[in-house]
Amino acid sequence: MARLLDFLGLTGANRELPERVQRAIDEQQDNSELLISLVQLLIVLTFGVLYTVAPKTFDAEETFAPVPWALGAYFVFTLIRLYGSWRGRLPGWFLTLSVLIDMSLLMLVIWSFHLQYEQPPSFYLKAPTLLYIFIFIALRALRFEARYVAIAGAAAIVGWAVLVVYAVDHQPPGEMVTRDYVHYMTSNAILLGAEFDKIITIFTVT
Repeated sequence: MARLLDFLGLTGANRELPERVQRAIDEQQDNSELLISLVQLLIVLTFGVLYTVAPKTFDAEETFAPVPWALGAYFVFTLIRLYGSWRGRLPGWFLTLSVLIDMSLLMLVIWSFHLQYEQPPSFYLKAPTLLYIFIFIALRALRFEARYVAIAGAAAIVGWAVLVVYAVDHQPPGEMVTRDYVHYMTSNAILLGAEFDKIITIFTVT
């Protein structure tokens, strides 16, 4: 257990390094955070452009769409993060918060797909936007503390599991949980094995 905590960077063992080495590590970490902030800014801008150009099928009486508000809040947060990483060192609690916000935004965007296209929730389980999870996990590997990679992976697994449970719980009549792969690929049915594969893949990549 102690070795695991050391590997995740939770014991402060790296502070036993010589000052020169620690200073070089800290400088590299700061540069990495600046790069991460720039990539996150690119991602949120990409989300914004894709959402803007994608056709909407909301009902006329629809008065609230969560995605623009979430993207706007994330854009502001990313600018704050970029400014902070440019000016100095970001505290650990802020980095953890950033990881959680990244995954929360992604899950919210994926969840919103069934509203945007007026489909049952199972519709969003086939969204290729899931692949952004691996970008967010990989970004944390630019730091030397494995705990941020672990937090990103854990948040992604929990988030996707919540989306799966929500989709199963809100399946409309006629749409079912199936074990038939062809039926799953050609309908809005849910294949739990496929969702389990995704979670295992996220875990393995992490």
